[in-house]
Amino acid sequence: MIQMMMAALGGSPAARGAQRRQTLARAFGVRKAAGFAIVASGWAVLVAQALQHRLDG
Repeated sequence: MIQMMMAALGGSPAARGAQRRQTLARAFGVRKAAGFAIVASGWAVLVAQALQHRLDG
């Protein structure tokens, strides 16, 4: 009975805390990947422009 009540309320505080930490870690990973993609694309643009100027004379 107690387990059913806790399940209805969203679980134990420890379970909610663990789920929150997992969600935050996943969100941080997504932010990190997006940041890396932005920086990498910026570097690619700089390299492409440098090559273009180098090849054009």
